[in-house]
Formats: sequence, C-alpha cells, structure tokens
Amino acid sequence: MHYRFLPLLLVLGSAACTTSRPVSTAWQSRQTTDSWTVSFDQFTGREQVTFLRQPQRLLYVSRQLTTAAGQLHVQVDGQPLPPAPGVAHVKLPLTQSRQLAVVGQQARGSFALRYPVYQQPQIQVVCSPNLELLGLCNLLLQYEDLATIPETQTVSFGGQPTKVKDLYALNLTLAAPFTKFATSAHLALLKTYFDKSFYLHYANFVLSLPDFPKASLQADNPFRQQFASPADAQAFVAACNAFYEEVAFGDFLRQRRPYYTAMLAEVNANLPPPAFLTEMEHFYGQPAATYRLYPSLTMPFSSGFAVGGNHVIGNVFGSFLPPANVTEEAGLRLGFADPLALRTVCVHEFGHSFVNPAIDQVSAHVLARSATLFQPIQAQMAAQGYNEWKICLYEHFTRAGEVLTARLVGDPAKAQELLAENVQQRHFRYLPQIVRQLQYWYDNEYLVMSYPQKVAEIIATLQEEAAAERR
Repeated sequence: MHYRFLPLLLVLGSAACTTSRPVSTAWQSRQTTDSWTVSFDQFTGREQVTFLRQPQRLLYVSRQLTTAAGQLHVQVDGQPLPPAPGVAHVKLPLTQSRQLAVVGQQARGSFALRYPVYQQPQIQVVCSPNLELLGLCNLLLQYEDLATIPETQTVSFGGQPTKVKDLYALNLTLAAPFTKFATSAHLALLKTYFDKSFYLHYANFVLSLPDFPKASLQADNPFRQQFASPADAQAFVAACNAFYEEVAFGDFLRQRRPYYTAMLAEVNANLPPPAFLTEMEHFYGQPAATYRLYPSLTMPFSSGFAVGGNHVIGNVFGSFLPPANVTEEAGLRLGFADPLALRTVCVHEFGHSFVNPAIDQVSAHVLARSATLFQPIQAQMAAQGYNEWKICLYEHFTRAGEVLTARLVGDPAKAQELLAENVQQRHFRYLPQIVRQLQYWYDNEYLVMSYPQKVAEIIATLQEEAAAERR
C-alpha cells in the first residue's frame, strides 16, 4: 500500500521519552500506530515520537490542542508549530529523521495527534492488451453506426465547428481491417454479454485475467460474481481467447506499436503533478496502493470508465481531442495530449473511488428521506446522465472533493473556478453547502469523525441546510 505506518520509535514510557507529570495529573492516554489522544489535569514536560528518515515518504501531521489552563504546544524538530484554532495540518517530507513532540507547562486539557506516513505516489500509465481486445469487440459492434455518420454532421469543439465523424477517425482507421470479422461466432457470443451489461462492466474482469489468448479463470477471481455461473464466466474467457486468435490481435498490437508508444507519450507528458494524490488520500482517509491510467486506442472518442479494486484505483479512457495524421506514423497526434482532460480523469475519476464507497455506507432511510431534493434539479442532472438521486450525490461529493483538493494543493483560484462552473453551468445546486460543511469538518472535526461519518451527517441534514439557504 502507498500508506504505511511507521513503528513508534520513541513512545510514551520509553527510556528516550522525557516527561514530568505528578501522579495526580489524571493522565489518560490512547496511542495507536498513527494517532495519539491524551487528556490530563496537569501536564508539565515533553512527550515525543521520532520518525526515521525515509526518502520518498511524507509525514502528515494533524493536531488539535485544547487547554483550560497553562500552556501547550507542538514542536517539530525542536521548533514550535504556530498555534491554530481547530485542527491544523502540516506535511513533513521524511528526507531527514523527524521528532514530533508535545510540550506542556502546567497545562490542563487535551491533545489529539494523527501522524500517518505516506509514500509519495505516482500515476502509472499502462496499456492493457486485454482491454484493447474488449474495446475492439465493442468497436466492431458499433462500427457501422460510426462509419455512416453524415459528413455534414458537425459539433462545436474548442469553439470551432468539427465533423463528428472526424472525432472517431482514429477508431475507424484502427478497426477497419477487422470489419471482415463482424460475423464471427465468437464476437456474436460476446455480444450476448454486452447486451446484458455495458461492455466496460467487464473491464475489471479482463484486467484480472492473464493476457489473451492464454487467459484462464481462477476459482478465486474477485470479479467472476458478475456472471451467472463459473461456466458462464469461462465461456466469456474462452470467446475472448478464440477471438484474439481469429483476428490475429497479437499481430495488430505489434504492427500498431508506434501508435501505442505515441499514445502513452501524449498521456505521460500531460499528467498533473502527483501532489494531489497525497492530499486526496489524507482528506478521505482512504489511501490506495496504486493509481493507474489505461488509455485506449480501441475505446471510442471521449469515453471513459473507472476500474480498480482493493489495491488499485484506475480509469480506462479513449482520446479527448480530434485526432490528426492518424495514418502517418511520423506525425501522429492521437488526441490524448489534453492536460485539462487528464486532470479531470485523475482528480475527478480517482475521487469517485473514495467518495462512492462512503455514500454506499449511508443508510437507505437517510437517502430516501433526502431524495426530495432531487426533484428541483432532476432535469438538469438527467441531461448529464445522472438520473438517480444516489448517483447525483456521488457527483456532488466528488466535485466537492475536487474543490477542496484544489485548495489543499494551494490553488484557490482553481477551486473557485471549479465551484462556480459546477454550480452555474452544471446545476449542482447543493455543492456550496457540501463544500462548506466538508471544509468545516477538515478544519474542526477531522480527528474525531471519519469522512464516511461526515458524509452521512451531511446527507441527513442536507434538506434542512437547503431550506436555510433559501431563506
């Protein structure tokens, strides 16, 4: 995992810990591998935790001090941190060993600390042959519809009229040699699965398999439950293996290697700086092991889908921009070099992996009671593909996370831009109050309430908050 706890090298009661507190101080302490909460009637002395140097890792300290008398402060490497109301957060690169200390002088009150250590994550950009075959199967089933888009049909793109058919030029070029397999019995079998469920609902399943055409189904595969039976899942795998060989897909991957090299280069050159990942992990309190992007040449233009599991947060997506020179390997521009779109994929789509499970924990009663709030924005939400209240909540909280992440990485202008755009142009009416309440939680309640707990509280009170906003 990216997020790991270091052992407490100097902990309460150890020989290296200096302290001076009378027996009658009523000292009550609870300490775990990444947190420490203490209350006391009187504390004079010093309590200290030491973290060893670990390059590429980051100590993230959250602190809250409460005093009714005396003085209390936190030091890092012997230097006091500035006093702050509520909960204060500070990041400390472990490029050197660090000493975190609480120092009291006749203090009465309490302190709460949380100090997880994060590996500073990177985004992996990879190509999955299994996903490419899955995309090709879907593309062949759509090919006639895409190929017959009228030449006169245009759309505004970047402020310029653009032929809709041109948006799919890359997909049509790559799929054209395979159209002779449109009547394949293996493809027909796979279509029966796609008719039951959207083709990308099988993305995690094919990612969990060995590469086609030698994929096999293991009994403990975590994604086989989406099939009617193990035999049903095995039939899907067998059809993919057989279709791979029928169309000589391995030859296609070798022949189109310059295209895949160019695609990966375009994505890697336009990724956002990875600092936002640590902020997301800390904000949501749900760190992940791996962040992975799967750009795809066989997925239709401007499409995407979240993938991942317990240890991976990822997204598979097609191109963002109209491609150019798709038949000239020396001058390929495949439509993936869009930093704004890639930022959205990373921050927004990765955010869903944190947000959706938290909303899924909210009781059905609370969701049903708040569902009346969907009616005033239902038409605008449905036009964007969000046709259920729960999905609408997923989107509200994910976009709130985008706003707050922008603030945390020190980009308040971007945070305000995101907030204004989502409220004014995309009609996320409840976003301002959700942002405000999550900001309050992060600044005041972070050490006593988890993100899922706060989400449940916000949804439970959303109706009252919305009514108060209107008054």
